[in-house]
Amino acid sequence: MKKSGILIMLIILAALSPARAQLTVSGEFRPRAEVRGGYGQLRPDTLDPAYLISQRTRLAFLYQKDWIKAYVSFQDVRLWGGDAIYSSTGMFGYNANVDLNEAWVQLSFLGHSSVKFGRQLFNYDDGRLLSARNWNDRGIFYDALLYQFKQSGWSADLALSYYTDNNDLFDNYFPPGKMRTLNFLRVQKIINPNLTASVIALGSGYTKNNKSETIYMKGSYGTMVQYKDQDFSGWTTFYYQNGKSPDGRTANAWNFNVKADQKVGKFTGGVGVSLISGEKSDTSQDDLYDLLYGVRHLVYGYMDYFNNLPKATQRGGLNDLYITAKYPVSPRTELLLDYHYFALNQPVDDLERYLGSEFDLGCTITFNPELNIKGGYSVMLPGSSMEVIQNIGEGNSAFSYFAYVMLTLKPTIFKQKEQ
Repeated sequence: MKKSGILIMLIILAALSPARAQLTVSGEFRPRAEVRGGYGQLRPDTLDPAYLISQRTRLAFLYQKDWIKAYVSFQDVRLWGGDAIYSSTGMFGYNANVDLNEAWVQLSFLGHSSVKFGRQLFNYDDGRLLSARNWNDRGIFYDALLYQFKQSGWSADLALSYYTDNNDLFDNYFPPGKMRTLNFLRVQKIINPNLTASVIALGSGYTKNNKSETIYMKGSYGTMVQYKDQDFSGWTTFYYQNGKSPDGRTANAWNFNVKADQKVGKFTGGVGVSLISGEKSDTSQDDLYDLLYGVRHLVYGYMDYFNNLPKATQRGGLNDLYITAKYPVSPRTELLLDYHYFALNQPVDDLERYLGSEFDLGCTITFNPELNIKGGYSVMLPGSSMEVIQNIGEGNSAFSYFAYVMLTLKPTIFKQKEQ
C-alpha cells in the first residue's frame, strides 16, 4: 500500500503542473443482493436458500499527458456483516480488505504504437480465452507487458509476463496451482464496415510442483469472424489447445462457438451453440478444453453451474445450445430472457448426455450513463445426470433457483481540463 500511495501522490503532483496534463478521478459503488436457492449447485431438499449482500467499491485515478497515460485503481470487496472487527452493535471493518486491482502506465509512440506495463485487464473477442469476468466482485487482472499496434484497419496486441511468488535469491519455486506465465499475440483486421476477423495465439504455463522449475506450457489458438449490418449480427469462433496441461498430460482439446442475432422492430432474438470438447476413455491425453481465463457467467448461464468444468461435467465437456431474447419496454428499461440446453460432450460412465435446462430472466433499468439497476431470476431444471454428478442422488434435488438485484454507480468525481 505504501508504494501505491506514493504512485498516487506522483500522479496528483504531475497533474498540477502547467503542462498539458489531465487528471480524472472516478469511482464505482456496486452492492448486490442475492437469493441462492441453487446458485452454482443444485439444492438438496434438506437445505434452505442462502441470502446475502455483497459490495464492491472502487476508486480510480487516470493521468494523461501528451503520450503518457497512468492508471491506478483500488477496490474494497466485502459481504455486509462479514467484518472481522465488530461489536454486538456494529461493524468496524476487516483487518485488511483494500487491494490494488489495476495499476499501469501506457506510453504511446510513432502515432500507431504503445507499450503498457503493470496490472491490467485483458478482454478480447468473444471472451472465451481472455475476458473481464465482471460478475466476479474482485474481477480478473494480470501483471504484464503489453505492446499494441493499430493502423489502416489492422491491430495487433502482444503480451508477455512471468510471475514469481517470493523475492528469492536462488531456486525460484512457484505454487503449481497458480499461473506462472501468460503470453499471447492477437491480430485483428477490419475487412470492411460490416466484417471483422481476428486470430489469437496464447501460451500459459504452470509449474510441475512447488519444488521444481519445470513449467508445463499449454498453447491455445483461436480465430473469430464477426459480421454485422443494420438488423443482423453474427459471429463464430474456433479454439484449439495443445502442449502440456497443468497435470503434465498432453493437451488435445477444442471449443467451437457460433451465435446469430436478428432484430425485428424493437425485439432482438438470437440463437447460439457452444461445444466444449470432453475427455474420452483414454485418460493419458487431456481432451477436456480448458476455459482458462475466459468468461463463464455471461455465456454458460447466470446460475454458474459450469465455472469449474472438470468438476461440473466429470471431465465430459459441455454442449450448450441456447436462445436469447431482448426487448426494450421503454427507453430506460430492457427485458432479457435466455434459455440453455446443457449436455455432456462425451459419454461419462453410464450417464445420460442431457444435464439440464436453465432459464434466465433479466431486467436492466438505466437512469443515466453513470447509474443502472439490474435484476434477474434464474431456474435450473436438472436431468438425472446432473444430480448424480453432484452426488445428490437421482430425484433428491429440490427446486433450484437464483435471484439478484444489483445497483451500479460509476461517477466521475473529478476531471481536470487540459491547460
